[in-house]
Amino acid sequence: MKSSIAKHRLLISWCAFSIFCGLNVLIYQRPIADIIGLAIQDAERSYVLLVPVLAIYLIWLRRSRLRNIEFRVSIWGPIIILLGWVGFLIGGVNDVVFLWHLGFLVGFLGIAVTFLGSGILTPFSPAILVILSIVPIPGSIRLALAQPLQSFATSVTATILDAVGVPAIQAGNLIEINGVTVAIGEACNGMRLLVPLALVIFTFVFSLPLRTSMRSLLLAASIPIALICNVLRLVPTALAYGYFPSIAEPTHDIGGWIMIPLALFFLIGLLRLVEWLDIPVTRWRLATA
Repeated sequence: MKSSIAKHRLLISWCAFSIFCGLNVLIYQRPIADIIGLAIQDAERSYVLLVPVLAIYLIWLRRSRLRNIEFRVSIWGPIIILLGWVGFLIGGVNDVVFLWHLGFLVGFLGIAVTFLGSGILTPFSPAILVILSIVPIPGSIRLALAQPLQSFATSVTATILDAVGVPAIQAGNLIEINGVTVAIGEACNGMRLLVPLALVIFTFVFSLPLRTSMRSLLLAASIPIALICNVLRLVPTALAYGYFPSIAEPTHDIGGWIMIPLALFFLIGLLRLVEWLDIPVTRWRLATA
């Protein structure tokens, strides 16, 4: 009898959750449409289209944890919904686009907590963090990240080209190769793929039953790995712009997307190295002879 009541209560909770999610979409349809439009029109924000796939993947991996969650209505849900609505209003009035966009996600989170309980948050926190990345990064932050990346990209490219005997003259974020001025800093600063690369690495790390210390190591290593991957595409891209302009754009684009599997290759290599050193990697170790 108790089991039947619990099932009916769970069914009602999921139905209410679905209905209110639909209402949330109607209420926040403008910021949602704006985010989708930016993702389609702006190449630097196209990573937003990747977010639902990665989030669903992480949720699917953790689906068995639903059996251990006690679903109950939580008063914290309406408070979270209210915070999202206030942020949405403040963002709209003061032209703070980030808050205006963030409101609908906070609303979804509040609805989940209201009807499914706060216990849903911890086991699915990696997927929630990925979903939050749907909100486009503010322009000021993108610019602050892009500027040092441009300087780094230009300096590294000029140094490597000089080392291999290719004449290259650096002037700020520009490099002159074979009489052609290449804006290598702007073209290859890595910003366009920085966020999708971070999302893929994050998903990879949290898709494995790793120890917390190992996850922290891989996440910390993702920064130098991303820089190394970007360096590995800089030289051929710069050479293509200088000597083979007809294939420069394809070289730039293909090299950029190769960064993601290349970064995963380095992460797996680091993981194998730690295992070879006989350092515990996963949460459980099999007994060996």
